[in-house]
Parts: sequence; structure tokens; C-alpha cells
Amino acid sequence: MAKLAPTCQGPIELSHGIAAQLVPVTLVDETDLATFETGVTSPTIEISINGAAYGTPSDGTWAEISDGDYTVRLNGTDTASAGWIMLRVIKASTTAETRVLINVGMSPGDQRDHFIRMRSLSRSR
Repeated sequence: MAKLAPTCQGPIELSHGIAAQLVPVTLVDETDLATFETGVTSPTIEISINGAAYGTPSDGTWAEISDGDYTVRLNGTDTASAGWIMLRVIKASTTAETRVLINVGMSPGDQRDHFIRMRSLSRSR
């Protein structure tokens, strides 16, 4: 079993039910928990949606950015439920297990529009 990286990453904010949302992930070596892992391919990616058992994401496309940083793409099925998701990335014997806390809710644009509507309502009274 992989060691757990020193901290959980996140929370990352994602929009409810929207496709092709990227979650950033940083991987470190399990021997020293500090050296960035580069060139990692085909890790095990699992998600727990609102506390359910871990399972495979519907999308889960893995891509390397650089210097130990990667992205996992989640789609509308993965983010169909508002609430929280725990994303877990494991590459046995090379990287520490990484966990990312994700909050699925309104998009930033929807949050802004809602704020403006509520502000306008309170001013018109």
C-alpha cells in the first residue's frame, strides 16, 4: 500500500454537472514524501462521491502538466451530485497516495449572478 502524502489537497471548487472539469494533483515520491514524481502514467484513480465507497470515475482522463503536477478530468456524470468528492490517486511503489477534496456546487458565474440578484432584491426593499 502506498504512503499518504503529507497533506490532502483542496478543496477544489467544481461546477455541478459540467463536463471536462480538471482537478489538479501533485504527486510525490513515497520514500521521502518530498521529491516530485514525473512521468507517471496510468495511476489508479478513484472517487468517493458524498461519502460513498470509492469507485472508478466516469471520465478520469490523466494528463501530466510538469514537475510532478498532473490533472484528472471529471465529467458531468462524476459531478452530477452536489456536495463533496474525495479523489484518490495511487501509483503503486512510485508515489505516495494523493487525495484531493473537491466541492461540487454552483459555477462561479452562477454564484456571482445569485449574489447580484440577492443584492438587488435587498436594495429594492
